[in-house]
Amino acid sequence: MSTDSSSGTGATSRSYSTSSNSVSQASERPGDADGAGNDDGPRKRRTPGTVAIIACAECRKARQKVPRPSTAIPPNPTLSSIACYVPIPSQQALTLASRSVTARARIHAHAEIANLRKDNTRLRSINEQVSEDASDLQQKYQDLQTSQQWQQIILNEIGSNGHDREIIRKLRLGETSEKIARWLSEQDPISRNMHMIPPDEYSLLDIVHAFELHYRMEEGQHGQGSDTVDCQWTQVSSSLTLLNHLFNLYFTWVHPIHMLFSEIAFKQSFDNSDNTYCSSALVNAVCAMACRLVNAGDVDEETDDVATLANGFMNQARREVLPAKGMPLTSVQALAVMYLAELSNGKARNAIGYLRTCTEYLKVIDLDGQSFDAREITLCGIQTLNTSSTGMTYQKLYAPEFQDLESSSMQHIDLDGDRNVWRFYRTAGDHQDFPVRPSHALLTAFHQSRLFRIIHASLNLYCGLCGRATAEAILILYRRYLDWEDDLPPVLRRIDVEAQPLPHVLFLHVQYHLAVIQHLAPLLQSKVFNGSNEDFIVGLVIQHAKDAVGILQQLRRLYSTRYLMPLMSFCVIHTGDTLIRYTPHDPPGTQVVEFCLTTLQEASVGFPICGPLQELFRRAAVECGVQLPSNIEEITGNLGSYGMDDILDACTRLDYKQPVDQSVRHVDDKVEEEWASKWQQIVENPARPPPPMPPWRRERRSGKQMRIDTMLNA
Repeated sequence: MSTDSSSGTGATSRSYSTSSNSVSQASERPGDADGAGNDDGPRKRRTPGTVAIIACAECRKARQKVPRPSTAIPPNPTLSSIACYVPIPSQQALTLASRSVTARARIHAHAEIANLRKDNTRLRSINEQVSEDASDLQQKYQDLQTSQQWQQIILNEIGSNGHDREIIRKLRLGETSEKIARWLSEQDPISRNMHMIPPDEYSLLDIVHAFELHYRMEEGQHGQGSDTVDCQWTQVSSSLTLLNHLFNLYFTWVHPIHMLFSEIAFKQSFDNSDNTYCSSALVNAVCAMACRLVNAGDVDEETDDVATLANGFMNQARREVLPAKGMPLTSVQALAVMYLAELSNGKARNAIGYLRTCTEYLKVIDLDGQSFDAREITLCGIQTLNTSSTGMTYQKLYAPEFQDLESSSMQHIDLDGDRNVWRFYRTAGDHQDFPVRPSHALLTAFHQSRLFRIIHASLNLYCGLCGRATAEAILILYRRYLDWEDDLPPVLRRIDVEAQPLPHVLFLHVQYHLAVIQHLAPLLQSKVFNGSNEDFIVGLVIQHAKDAVGILQQLRRLYSTRYLMPLMSFCVIHTGDTLIRYTPHDPPGTQVVEFCLTTLQEASVGFPICGPLQELFRRAAVECGVQLPSNIEEITGNLGSYGMDDILDACTRLDYKQPVDQSVRHVDDKVEEEWASKWQQIVENPARPPPPMPPWRRERRSGKQMRIDTMLNA
């Protein structure tokens, strides 16, 4: 019966039925009903279809039917009564397996990390060994370089100073090259005074020797026998060749523009070891300024080496100038040159102290045997320098009131007997390649002094020292500017290319045009003019600015703007600023900005002051809405890295532009009402007849008269 029932059911219920029947039969056996054989009493009857709870989870899952038909194996006809199951791994088994794999991976990772650490330690040890070897090689290389330098000193001395036998004797005794070279250095007059050089300047010696060797080689000299100079002048270098090179640079590019002493008298005193027109302070100051004109690439040296050389001369000049009640004239001259050197280095706040000191001492100078002409040259030069400095930075004049301010204008100097010559000089050898020309330096200084007396009066007018700036006072000074230009001799008036004008002559004309601009610009800033009168003033200002920029372009073509003096750099940005503000399209503002920035960049090689001026001019161009050149980074390089202190060291102010409140408040309110009549009276019909004008000037003046008529008719 049970067999029939089990055979009539499906395969999925056979196992549970068989299990239930066997349990039922066992419970019906004799003796089971009364609990025989069971100490705990009768057992509970198991429910058919359940799995014994004593089985483990794996066994229970294995005995259960697979709920998903996709995992069951299709039934075999020959084994239709047998069910086959595919075992499914449990979550616990998967977890255990995963943990096992993770543990093995972790062990493997730890082993790899340990190996990497060992490799890292080994590589670090190798790297340290390589570094030590490289350091040893570097030290050996430096020792070889030092030894080579000592040997070079010995070779340079052989056959020059009569120490050949002593050198050979010392070599046979086994003395080192360093010891022999130091012994030779002790024989040098400069080295005997080495104890006077501060320890922090010992590195200067190597740089000085490098420059001395270079210029001796350029001159074809291989020893020092004929190249030594009296050590009373400078402790920095004993090479006459090096000093002559610096003197040539100074008297070519600096002296004709800023004549502070007599060139001929200075050189004669230097050659004769005479202290009348030359002193140690003046020699060192001149050399410090001339170092700004040295091209480092010409001598295969770094720019920092040139700066170190300049600082060496400058430091000794400071030590040589001693404050006293009656300072020698050469010390006053040295202070003026030191002002130029510090200003060139971008240290205007330090430089202004030198200028004020030499200006104050002009009243109590000790001529000490110098002629009156020498004093007059120095007096005019320092007054011009003082006026130029304050005018370019728009500050009040700092100068004592001299009784002979107007009378001292180089009237007693024989301008026709000027024997100074000029040669295009940049490096050693140029004195043989270029011809000599009359410099007309004294004549240029004379007319420059006259020009800056007018500028001096104009600054005092707008600073309120002469009362209100009326139309009459302004036009009288304007007429003086025109008369100054008309009074120029032909050798200074002609600046066309055919005349081949000298650099200082071109600078003189640039200073004139800028002076007129700065004299008329406050009228535009004060807003006292309207309509055609304002347009006329703007036209004058623009024309002078164009003329100044044209002269600077000519200077760049004929010579170079590399030797542009610091105060001339201010002329560049002032004239460029005028054009981009009043006529940004004619000429195009971008071209003006590019020209000015490029000019300053060329000069910045030796004059660090040009860097902050570039940044200030760039800001002005942006302020005026002028598009900057596309290659501005290539032109300026380090533009934008200048802070407040850099700008103050360049201008002693935070801007180079003219402060409006300083000049506008002193302009009279009736200027426009009186302008037309005063112009006709002072400019058109002056009291003194104007000198005859050459043809190239007559056409330009006639154009002005036509514009005046137009203004008056309006």
